[in-house]
Amino acid sequence: NDLPIKESERKFHWPLGRRPDDHPGLSELGL
Repeated sequence: NDLPIKESERKFHWPLGRRPDDHPGLSELGL
C-alpha cells in the first residue's frame, strides 16, 4: 500500500508474523 493505515482503521491486530490459528480468516470476516 502507498498510504499508511491508522491504528484505528486496522482490522487485524496481532504481532508480526502469520495469522494466529484461532483468528477468523478473510472469508469468515466477510472480506
